[in-house]
Amino acid sequence: MTVQTPLPANLSPEALMGRLEREIALLEHAIRLQAHDRIEPQAHRLHDLLARTMDTLTPAARQRRLSPDLQDRLLAAAIRVRDTQIRLARDRIPVDRAVAMLAGERLDPLQRGYDT
Repeated sequence: MTVQTPLPANLSPEALMGRLEREIALLEHAIRLQAHDRIEPQAHRLHDLLARTMDTLTPAARQRRLSPDLQDRLLAAAIRVRDTQIRLARDRIPVDRAVAMLAGERLDPLQRGYDT
């Protein structure tokens, strides 16, 4: 597991977006590789960076001080994060089923048919 250094407090909006895009790409890569030991720590780093990005960029967005390019990048990042959340949820279904079966839960045959 890699340790990430804290972000400098004075990052420009563009630098912050660049860091956010990089963290999204790292999470997407970990998911593609199914590197389960990297997914959760990367998701936590991305969450922290998303919070910081929103805290930094929301006031500027409300005052219409974000460039169109930065607005487009922010929208694209939001779409990528949403798509990543959907993929993680979908990838987790078989694991949740296996845990339920190991715990002795029985699935209704009708439910099994609809969950595939």
